[in-house]
Amino acid sequence: MLKFCPRCGSSVQETMRFCKNCGAALGEDKAHEEIPAGPAPEPSEKAGRKRLYLLIAAVCVIFIVAGLGYLFSQTSLSISSDPAGAGVYLDSEFRGVTPCVIHTLLPGEYQLEFRHDGYPPWQKNITVTLGRAESISADLSDNLIPDVKVACLSAETIQNTTGATDCIYKKGEAVSISGTAVRPHPKENPAITVSVYAQGTTTPLKTQSVAILSDNTYNFTFDGTTLPSGNYRLVASLPSGQKSAAVFTIESQEDTNIRILRQIVEDYHKIHTYSMDDYFICADMALDVWNIVDTRGMRAVLATGNIKDPNADWKEYNHAWVLVEAAPLQWVALETTGGYLVYKNNNPNYYRGMFFVNPKDLKTNMDLRRDYNNEIERSATIVSQYNAKASEYNAELEAYRSLERSYNTKYAGQNLTASEYQEALSMRNTLETESQKLIQSKAELDQMTITYNNEKQIMDNITTQISALAAKGANLMNS
Repeated sequence: MLKFCPRCGSSVQETMRFCKNCGAALGEDKAHEEIPAGPAPEPSEKAGRKRLYLLIAAVCVIFIVAGLGYLFSQTSLSISSDPAGAGVYLDSEFRGVTPCVIHTLLPGEYQLEFRHDGYPPWQKNITVTLGRAESISADLSDNLIPDVKVACLSAETIQNTTGATDCIYKKGEAVSISGTAVRPHPKENPAITVSVYAQGTTTPLKTQSVAILSDNTYNFTFDGTTLPSGNYRLVASLPSGQKSAAVFTIESQEDTNIRILRQIVEDYHKIHTYSMDDYFICADMALDVWNIVDTRGMRAVLATGNIKDPNADWKEYNHAWVLVEAAPLQWVALETTGGYLVYKNNNPNYYRGMFFVNPKDLKTNMDLRRDYNNEIERSATIVSQYNAKASEYNAELEAYRSLERSYNTKYAGQNLTASEYQEALSMRNTLETESQKLIQSKAELDQMTITYNNEKQIMDNITTQISALAAKGANLMNS
């Protein structure tokens, strides 16, 4: 049954509640009562009705488009993050900075990503539904992993075997470490648990709850006076069970000195070559290293000896090195020609020999050694000449005694003829000549003996001077 709108007069279906033309509510008034059928319309009436149908179709299209627009206007994505200021990306396309709203999204699957300095990327796959407004909020801290970064407040650091940096603390020094860590949830009163272990152990020496500041940093200090020297491990853990570790070392003064000395001798060896087995070359190398050690303020002596023969005399000493006091009266040998340390239990011969308190004394010793060697050569020459002259003298003496025996046998106390008398006189003259030669040879031998004794006295004086220099070094090592 056909009805008409009471407001605009448009025809409406009986089942409609609102006019499709003007939107007016359709009531149960008399305007909606059935109208009796009239006579057939004239042609002009047909044209009017056609225009009416076209108008109705246009209105329907408008309503459809408006409805779709309304639906799309409701397809939006409200996005926020903690902290704010994160870049928002949908399928890797930048769409704004949190907090923000993305409108008129087409329905479908998207990859949502937040990017923020100081936080790892936060990602999530989302589904956008036609006509629905979605809200997404992300806590960027959810993806953070604890990371303990140790900033040593000690004077030194070293590289450990893994290439990481170890903090070095002197024995008795308070251990102060700063670091960073993620604030756990909930964020109220955030804290991290810090435990200290001796390396290789599972029972902590100390456990402490440390507050994490608003910038994700924390500071940890404890008195290391009672900790023995050695390697330690610091473990920072969150209530969630996530952990991160750092290492530090507490060194005694001896440990520190040993580490420094090892580095000195290794570095020196890298750029210096021990080209030949020579006492004076290794002595020069020992002098170089002694000077390096001395600049570090450590007591050191220069040593000479025989590292293969513990019973060798100083004249057989053929090597030089450095001894350094790593701890009171605790000395360690630096093998400068090899680039390593030698401990007493490895080779005690490095701790025997002669010791000199400074380069001047060692250089004086080296000069005296040269002088002594020269005296040895001169003495050897004198001894050789003496032995040759003594052999000559003994041969002449034997010839003289033989001639003397012959003279005594043939002429002494005999009644001689004139001819025999002349022979006796000639032989006696020969004996006189040979006697003078013997006297001269004996005088030469005596002079050689005096010269040799003088050389020996010089060598004894050199030995005394060398011993005096060495005694100074020995006194230093025992004081």
